[in-house]
Amino acid sequence: MDQVATFFHMGGYALYVWPCFIVSAGTLLLLYLRSRQRLKTVERELAAAEARRGERHSSRKLSEATEGSLS
Repeated sequence: MDQVATFFHMGGYALYVWPCFIVSAGTLLLLYLRSRQRLKTVERELAAAEARRGERHSSRKLSEATEGSLS
């Protein structure tokens, strides 16, 4: 049990080590969460853009087919 206490005491530097560890871990967690949020946003925007593109191509094919039957 004494080894655990010694580890957490960090040779007298615990007051500096643990806050730095917490700030670093928090920063990495925040970076992960923001990246995941941004990825989902970009995926939604891409899906919407692809859907719009698909609608344009299908309407273009429809108008080409209609023009071809009129000639």
